[in-house]
Amino acid sequence: MKKIFFTVFAAVGMMSLVSCSDSDFNEKYADPSKTTTVGVPQVFTGVLDAGNRWMNLDYWRYYTQSTTSGCFSGVIGNANGRGRFRGASEGYFNIRWQDFYNMLTQFRVLEDTYNNLSDDEKAANKIFFYLGRTLMQAQLHEVISIWGDAPYSGAGTLWKTGNYDAAKTAATYDDDVQIYKQILADLKEVGDYFAAGNLNAAGVSALKRQDYTSAAGSTDIWQRYVNSLRLRIALHLATNGDLTADAKSAIQEILSNPTQYPLIESNDQNIGVNGDTATDHFNYGKGVSQALGGSSSMAAGSQAMLDAMNVPANGVPDENTDPRLAAIYDCNPDGEYVAYDNSLTSSEIDDIADKKNKEYIDRGINTSNYYCRIDTIAFAGWAAYQGNANLNGTWINAAEVALSKAEAYLMGYGVAANEATAKEYFIKGVVLSNEYYWNMKTTSSLYKEGNDSYSGFRALTVPTSADFEAYANKIWKATQECVATQLWLNFAYLNELEAWNVNRRTGFPNVKFAKDTQMADYPTPPNRLPYPSDELNFNKDNCEAAKAINYSESTGYYTNLFWAKQTYYSLY
Repeated sequence: MKKIFFTVFAAVGMMSLVSCSDSDFNEKYADPSKTTTVGVPQVFTGVLDAGNRWMNLDYWRYYTQSTTSGCFSGVIGNANGRGRFRGASEGYFNIRWQDFYNMLTQFRVLEDTYNNLSDDEKAANKIFFYLGRTLMQAQLHEVISIWGDAPYSGAGTLWKTGNYDAAKTAATYDDDVQIYKQILADLKEVGDYFAAGNLNAAGVSALKRQDYTSAAGSTDIWQRYVNSLRLRIALHLATNGDLTADAKSAIQEILSNPTQYPLIESNDQNIGVNGDTATDHFNYGKGVSQALGGSSSMAAGSQAMLDAMNVPANGVPDENTDPRLAAIYDCNPDGEYVAYDNSLTSSEIDDIADKKNKEYIDRGINTSNYYCRIDTIAFAGWAAYQGNANLNGTWINAAEVALSKAEAYLMGYGVAANEATAKEYFIKGVVLSNEYYWNMKTTSSLYKEGNDSYSGFRALTVPTSADFEAYANKIWKATQECVATQLWLNFAYLNELEAWNVNRRTGFPNVKFAKDTQMADYPTPPNRLPYPSDELNFNKDNCEAAKAINYSESTGYYTNLFWAKQTYYSLY
């Protein structure tokens, strides 16, 4: 909450800007606290940058999500350690909350500046207003999928009024149902804006100057992103709860009008931010390798992932195993992919690895792992700060869109149920996901042709598109479990929060955990996270009012969100 009404410098500055040495970025964004005028295009870039930490593969995002949604969704393995269902310390949750409200405040500056323009000036700046709002609402969706109700309509105003008490009064909690309604309506408005065509030439030209994303000012890519984000959020709301009708209506409108609402259809249309080693600000490979180098558990493979990729019980891939496997995980020296057995205690899990590592040393293998780990070439890097320099942040990829369509057509979400069409998009989605993960590996700065991992030097054969398609056809089943599992697998460790959202929404895949008997307050995975300390310190009255309305128990940890299943996992 502190960031909702902190100071004028927090409102228009950026916490991380001072350490950013990227001259290209500095040219696009002039710090408003150091200028006499604030331009809408420049503040748009400020909104974009304020979302960098949580929209892209930043250290903070990876560390925080891996210890929470990565663990809870089962895309990251856990060795049954004490406190595993509590996640990272509360301070990390708090920083995530603060950063969103910094981004929201940046948008409020943009919004106010835009509203004070003349009609002619608004025409040239409308694209920045719409896209700035879309970026902010992409993160708003994440915030309310973690916490539920949150301050929104009255938040982010202190920079303008300077009235601390009034800002606190205004920062009441909006109902998450109503927030989602607003997001769906706003994304439709932006989609219709692009569909109408005749975009202002001056605005489009300015976008090319201000946009440092992979879209590089392409209105086609931005249009596809807006519509794909609307589809993501509509599917998120289509299965359970108070907004299923609204969500299905949005899905119907999008899928029935592909010309008006084009989506991301191929991997060359994916949108995000390309990594850049010239500055730590965008050096995602360095940040991820830092997070993984500091904790082996965050790179751990999971049994749920191996099961989803059809790895046999002996850990050795066969003709039925997912072609993505060698692009997602490093195997052990015997070519086995083994995950922690969560039916065992943490000591038993460690003992197995210790015995195997001693055996490897006796065989002359001094640096290896028994349990599979996230691929060192594509993602994890070979040591802390030594990562894939070509690792990019991707917000939405084509595989997600195709698999989302598959679920919509299979389940009849807003469109007539059609198994054949669902299968068509399912096959496409699995192929696109394979292409995406293999491209991440083969274009890595660490890639060594013919080698499976950075230090293992195991033989590697890159599969073909025909292999991808054959596998997709082999695993197809006309069930929500089949489709949702592939959607979850495509998110995996690249977007652990959305993977958890799939679990909580559908219950698939059914991930199995052992109860944590050492932490009485947090014995099982949560349904949501509790409101962070800033809210209790700086917005206590409004926060306590929200807790009184929404918490079904004292911590909020096991309070269900309206769109989610009460129980989305099983226990040993």
